[in-house]
Amino acid sequence: MDIDDKLDNLTNTQLRTVIKWTLADTKNAAKDYSGLDERVKGWCAMLNEAIEYQIDKAVSNNTREEE
Repeated sequence: MDIDDKLDNLTNTQLRTVIKWTLADTKNAAKDYSGLDERVKGWCAMLNEAIEYQIDKAVSNNTREEE
């Protein structure tokens, strides 16, 4: 089963949980993991921002559709 099939197999609650865990993991890696190289921490921070940006973009798109 590829990743698309796996995602299609999850409930909305499971998808939300995975996204929340991913955001928490990338945020923690960017700030709190003392063993990580600063470049890796920076990449984790960038990934966290990218995920949040995609969520914000989807919310904005939903808001426009409702109007």
